[in-house]
Amino acid sequence: MISSADLSRAACCNLGESFVTNPSVDVSYSDAATGAKQIKLLGLSGTYVQMLTENIPNYRGAAAPYGLGYVPGPWMQSIQVSKGTSSVKNGYEAITGQINVEFKKPQLPEADWVSANLFASTTNRYEANADATLKLSKRWSTSLLAHYENETKAHDGNDDGFVDIPQVEQYNVWNRWAYMGDHYVFQAGIKALSETRTSGQANHGGTMHSGDLYKVGIDTERYEFFTKNAYIFNKEKNTNLALILSTTLHNQDATYGRKLYNVDQTNVYASLMFETEFNPQNSFSAGLSFNYDAYDQHYRLENTTDNPLKAFEKEAVPGAYVQYTLNLNDKWMVMAGLRGDYSNEHGFFVTPRAHLKYNPNDYVNFRLSAGKGYRTNHVLAENNYLLS
Repeated sequence: MISSADLSRAACCNLGESFVTNPSVDVSYSDAATGAKQIKLLGLSGTYVQMLTENIPNYRGAAAPYGLGYVPGPWMQSIQVSKGTSSVKNGYEAITGQINVEFKKPQLPEADWVSANLFASTTNRYEANADATLKLSKRWSTSLLAHYENETKAHDGNDDGFVDIPQVEQYNVWNRWAYMGDHYVFQAGIKALSETRTSGQANHGGTMHSGDLYKVGIDTERYEFFTKNAYIFNKEKNTNLALILSTTLHNQDATYGRKLYNVDQTNVYASLMFETEFNPQNSFSAGLSFNYDAYDQHYRLENTTDNPLKAFEKEAVPGAYVQYTLNLNDKWMVMAGLRGDYSNEHGFFVTPRAHLKYNPNDYVNFRLSAGKGYRTNHVLAENNYLLS
């Protein structure tokens, strides 16, 4: 658990830069020319880590190389890091772990604020954040979060003719709503992002050369919508039924010299979950899920002027899971889960997972986890930065 107090220790700027003071997560540049970053857990690259935003799978496929820069630091309330195969609730993809980001919520008791945050660096990077929350009534609340950043200067500290870091200009805005009833709870949000990345050659590095400069340009438009609905049958036993719906449209146009990679990615996610506690020691959850990914791609992988190639990939995966948790006074905890999914690309597959945790005191804990995980490779979408 990385709290807002931990995030404040690294007084910067987005999710990828929030792990500087945390030893459990490694963040490294995949490529300096484009600024692509990846998280490493248990030594494997970031595509094997499942990224979640408020327990909804997010930043997949084409968003994976740059997704860590899509989450402004002042928007975050906390981050949860889970190493290993993790819970079966959120799907079959978490192989080395899960990272879940919780954002500021308008329904919290302490929420009713206006805040602003300005940042400027000697390297000509500027950033502005602002958010406002309004309690409309006892049950309704809303918040608006806005972010702008601009790396205004091309830096070439070693005079090799190539800029050292990309120039990034980003607009990011998010409006969310919440209704907190006695038995019915509702949340919804809509988010829009526009980002331009420019990199490549600043000059020919002192050599006599009359050709074109090698330029990298990545333009991204991203739109997200989610809604969460929950009906609480019994508050004492935490018996509830919840429905989560999410849609993401991610449009990226990228050029690397004369190579290009344009992708329109669509993701639809739905999850129906039932949870209950038999008693303080025993709890049970079960659910249904559906995930759909579509990639409409146009690409040219050589430095030519040939017409781009086309490719379309799509995958639909319905699934179901059950999970049981035993908690003995927060000292011994056992969690066992099993899920089955059917992919139109790969057929039916089963994902078993089990976890054991022992806390002898408040300062030491031991964990053991075992299980399986799966993921579908989308080679160009997840690695298009390599074209640079």
